Amino acid sequence: MRSVDEKKRRRGQGRLISAPFLFLGFTILGCDNSLEASSPKTCRESCSTDQDPTSPESPDGTESDSTESDGTESDGTESDGTENCSSSDPALFQMARWPMPGSTGEDHSVQYRVDEEVTHDEITGLDWQRQPAPVSLTDEHAAEYCAELILGGHCDWRLPTRIEGVSLLDLQRKPPSFDPGAFSDIDGEFVLWSGNPERLFRLGSDGGLRVRSPTSAGPDRVRCVRGGGVPDSDGSRYELTPDLARDLGTGLTWTRATSKQTYADAASMCAGLQLDGGGFRVPSLKELHALIFDSKPNGPWIDQSAFPSFPAAVSGHIIFWTSSLEATDPNSAWMLDFATGTAEATAVTANFTLESTLHVLCVRSRP
Repeated sequence: MRSVDEKKRRRGQGRLISAPFLFLGFTILGCDNSLEASSPKTCRESCSTDQDPTSPESPDGTESDSTESDGTESDGTESDGTENCSSSDPALFQMARWPMPGSTGEDHSVQYRVDEEVTHDEITGLDWQRQPAPVSLTDEHAAEYCAELILGGHCDWRLPTRIEGVSLLDLQRKPPSFDPGAFSDIDGEFVLWSGNPERLFRLGSDGGLRVRSPTSAGPDRVRCVRGGGVPDSDGSRYELTPDLARDLGTGLTWTRATSKQTYADAASMCAGLQLDGGGFRVPSLKELHALIFDSKPNGPWIDQSAFPSFPAAVSGHIIFWTSSLEATDPNSAWMLDFATGTAEATAVTANFTLESTLHVLCVRSRP
């Protein structure tokens, strides 16, 4: 029998290894945490006893006899240890399965429940590593780091997808655009899972989403995530009518047709639409991000079966307006490029102002 202190020492719970070469070859006992696992993994004795029912301990600090060392229960039945584990395959989490914060009046002040090691997002249901990795990492090493992380009693950590990273942005906050009460050490660019080694995602603390090539992407900051909902087995994403597409994950209803407008005219045009009772507006940056289809090998990065008249790229870009203004500049609005997947504000570029004519999709929060 092992004491509680000995078991925690062996697991390294809540500790971050401070150099890449120390954790890249580290094997976690009993945690089926391969990057190829599609779900869910088994945690067994690598998770804390208050979270992993397959490794109970008695009140006196010794292991309970209810679970044998081979992973079977005392009555001879096998325990797979999956009760408190979620999938570690980021490919399953490319769609938002939550309401977009701010789009329907959510209060940012109650978005997070913060513990010492883990921040829980009440809107998305995701658990986040509160303190990022102590060193910057390449994409490959970042994925391995998250896969081997044991934190808050869980070993099913993974790299966040693009839409999960974007969910943390509070664009009404001056950069850094993350809640400093919920997350520590929030400056810099963070590695996101992309699923494509030729295009690597970075989320900036200024709110920008950048797509890097393998040669231009260096080591960057890493904050791991766990949990999240996956699509239904039939894979349905949109409920379609001739004019509208309702996102079954977010509940947002989109116009299927696009137009080109200035920033001010886009707001007037969407507000004046009378399709299906009206109620439309220009989407926020976070809402528009929800339409990005990461799995497409080439642009436009959107489901063209739902948006068949989507515009083609011109000079390599398909840039759309959002309603989101920069917190530091009321004359600068955020744009999203569906040809490249990048998001930038007009003030960051030399090519666009609020008077520029860009593409527009309209959205409403109700069905």
